[in-house]
Amino acid sequence: MKENLLSQAIEAYFEVCHQGIPVTDRKGNVYSMLVYQQPSQSDSIIGRKYVYLRNCNGELARYNIKTGEITV
Repeated sequence: MKENLLSQAIEAYFEVCHQGIPVTDRKGNVYSMLVYQQPSQSDSIIGRKYVYLRNCNGELARYNIKTGEITV
């Protein structure tokens, strides 16, 4: 189950970056385009509400499990 959530989060993050879909941050600011960086499975965290996609550079994005949205 956890691996499936992580795969869904990575796929959603890839689509957002690839298609240039605008995303918001925690304060509501809109970003017009994200540059894709490969998330690390060992660094990413699966919580109750979010999957936190991370790599060696830090947090890349958050995936809302319930809605399937990506935020930064």
